[in-house]
Amino acid sequence: MRRTSGGRELWTVATALGLLVAAGCGSGGGGDDARSAARTVSVVERENRRPGTDAWQFWRHGYARGDDVAEQVKGYASATSVNHGETITFYVSVDPPQSYTIDVYRLGWYAGLGGVLATSLGPLAGSRQVECPIDAETGLVACDWAPSADLAVPSEWVSGVYLAVVRTEARFANFVSFVVRDDERSADIVYQQSVTTYQAYNDYPSDGRRGKSLYGDSFGPPTIAGNARAVAVSFDRPYARDGAGQLFDWEIHFVRFLEREGYDVAYTTDLDTHARGERLLRSRAFLSVGHDEYWSRPMYDAIERARDRGVHLGFFGANAAYWQVRFAPSATGAPDRVMVCYKDAALDPVRDGTMTVRWRDPEIARPEQALIGLQHGAIIAGGYHGAYADYVVRNADHWVYGDTGLADGDAIPGIIGYETDAFDPAAPAPLARAGSTAFLSASAFASFSGATAEAGSAIYQAPSGAWVFAAGTIGWSLGLDAFGDRAAPDPRLQQATRNVLDAFVAAR
Repeated sequence: MRRTSGGRELWTVATALGLLVAAGCGSGGGGDDARSAARTVSVVERENRRPGTDAWQFWRHGYARGDDVAEQVKGYASATSVNHGETITFYVSVDPPQSYTIDVYRLGWYAGLGGVLATSLGPLAGSRQVECPIDAETGLVACDWAPSADLAVPSEWVSGVYLAVVRTEARFANFVSFVVRDDERSADIVYQQSVTTYQAYNDYPSDGRRGKSLYGDSFGPPTIAGNARAVAVSFDRPYARDGAGQLFDWEIHFVRFLEREGYDVAYTTDLDTHARGERLLRSRAFLSVGHDEYWSRPMYDAIERARDRGVHLGFFGANAAYWQVRFAPSATGAPDRVMVCYKDAALDPVRDGTMTVRWRDPEIARPEQALIGLQHGAIIAGGYHGAYADYVVRNADHWVYGDTGLADGDAIPGIIGYETDAFDPAAPAPLARAGSTAFLSASAFASFSGATAEAGSAIYQAPSGAWVFAAGTIGWSLGLDAFGDRAAPDPRLQQATRNVLDAFVAAR
């Protein structure tokens, strides 16, 4: 149902039409049957029994993607995540003026269809919003659009990654992504969506003249950085192209796998770890998946503290915790809506431990390897568009490879790329229990620089008892699910992933 508020639509969802009531699963208990017990009560497993739909994949249903030149339809949300009972605001631009709808889906397995319709808003009257201004010094692109619709999130919605699909009468569509949290429930696993990295690479509007990201392939005039790149980016703007950020590149495969397997998981974002890092202590395991490159100091501190208090860490990606960032409020005072990263100590006006350089740089001196067990080493030849290399097994008798049938030297194709990690002997190794550290793969490939490089995966156990697994490649999740063109599902990698997650959710 709906009512108007301040000239826009305010939507609520009747609880009778909502999703399953979230029933918590505590962080205690366990034993050999820990996983089967968790699956018996898993909110996620029961949620995925609902009839699903692939309608969120709008390209399968006669809709074209709104682009960043004509901007037939673009949108963003007031927050990267929202808790039960809170309201999220959507900001939508439509050109030419016409009616549009916002269909909100929760992503999961749902018998392979990948989503379920949570609610629909509209039809709404749309028009083109004002062009987003660019700060000449920093390159910050921050939109000042009029709000289009508010959605009050009901308590019945299961925590997850949600996609709002904005569809116009002219059959163009774009995504707005957000997470629904459940701050009252302690799940076995906390999954962190890597929205800071989405935003760092977001060059909206990617129209060849205005869009700016934290990278030198941005558009427009030079900034304080000395080239076109920005040193600050705003969450008050759409993501470029389809609007989903990097969600479909590596993360959706892991989400679908977790939900298909029935793990008890709750979802958050980097910004939640930044602002509410203590909540990690309520779960057994924390997952960083795909490309999670940009971390704030409170993020790093919270994840390190969680490990030191017995929370297992799974880094099912690569290039994590590479750049330190700071957050600042928007022009209207909304907290943490601007992400700052100068990437150069000489440019950054802040001279303390929050300077926005690499974590391994001498100004910070907290190399990511001391936490993760590996650190970023090389990019595969061809970069993101290059062909991914084979994952080559080492130490196949390790428990991570139990029941996989893998032997030393076996190769799992299409997994290594495009960013990779390796052990750096010049960087500090993590503090680990004696005999617990194991290197699980050694994969050689041609790097972007033209040299031969090596990626590896590893695991160690911290003195607290927490296991820390590092995949060493962004492409790990491609071996878990068949979504998309790059997917390379492999039952052996799926079983290795189960082994790690099962160890995480067992009693510690």
